Amino acid sequence: MKFDCAKDELTQALAIVSRGVASKSTMPVLEGILFQAYENRLFLTATNMEISVKTSIAANIESEGEIILSSSFILELIRKLSGDTVFFERTDNLQMKVECLLSSFTIRGMSTEEFPTFPKIIEDYDFTINAGQLKALIHGSLFSVAISENIPVLTGLKMEIEGKSLTVIALDGYRLSLCKGELENGVEGGISVIVPGKSMNELDKLLSGKNGDIIVRFSQTQIFFEIENTQFTSRLLEGEFINYKHIIPNEKSTEVVVERKLLLESCERAALLAREGKNNLIKMEFGIDQMAVTSSADIGDVHEIIPIDKKGEDIKIAFNSKFVIEALRVIGDDQIKIDMTTSVGPAVIQSAKEDGAYTYLILPVRISDD
Repeated sequence: MKFDCAKDELTQALAIVSRGVASKSTMPVLEGILFQAYENRLFLTATNMEISVKTSIAANIESEGEIILSSSFILELIRKLSGDTVFFERTDNLQMKVECLLSSFTIRGMSTEEFPTFPKIIEDYDFTINAGQLKALIHGSLFSVAISENIPVLTGLKMEIEGKSLTVIALDGYRLSLCKGELENGVEGGISVIVPGKSMNELDKLLSGKNGDIIVRFSQTQIFFEIENTQFTSRLLEGEFINYKHIIPNEKSTEVVVERKLLLESCERAALLAREGKNNLIKMEFGIDQMAVTSSADIGDVHEIIPIDKKGEDIKIAFNSKFVIEALRVIGDDQIKIDMTTSVGPAVIQSAKEDGAYTYLILPVRISDD
């Protein structure tokens, strides 16, 4: 096995596949990256048995072969090399010689015999979506995934496909995120899958800076994403997702329209005090044409006034500041709408445009009247 390739391209490719490397495993090969050199390309693969990532770059191959190298070491080494081209040569005793300009290293490798085969999906369904749009849908819902594994399906993102519409849903018992996007080619009928939140978090990072189209395929047990020269697969979660449609209120007693940036900045300031108290609590009081955002702790208190347009009853309500801030940060429009029923009923936050593309439901914290 002997080849050379561009250092910068290799660095980027290693950073991509390293997202699939197992942090700790009883199988040492899962903590490494599989190098395969053939057909004038270098193929790099990593897996932690939940997700698998594979990518490739152009390479000048003198002799074909494969080996597994330590993920953390090889990535740091290649990053620190100063030349433009890196030369590799494997010896018969599973050692890899790495050279770049005047630097030369010999690295112990591992046999590829125990490395899992990259999953092959015999897809039941597939669709195409822009990478930037998919990233926005994931990023706009991922923070609502449950951390506790008491209900395993809530640790994942539900993806619902109906025709040319894709809806991504996350629910942790305290809040719900619902993000909708349009597909370039749809799926006949309706289908849904649940993808582990950890897998989608890695995919979210992988999609940074990507603007091309992604082909998405899935079967009963796996989902597969392909963009450019990179393939990403994840197992699916089994189980029945909560019927979220029954959670979103059909009625409201109060509707408020407010400038998103003003409310976000006010909540962020109030959160500085809220985090010193209990439940990260911030209070909101909605009047005729203005709202008050307040918070208090032993260190002090804050009271801010924001202009609003309101229909319906005055209301006083309290939330975990983290939940409100995370929702406001991902809504891209200048104005948002807040629908409420009572001070103890869920609040629905979405764009004031009424398109329903990004919808967030947050359960309030019960408070006593001051």
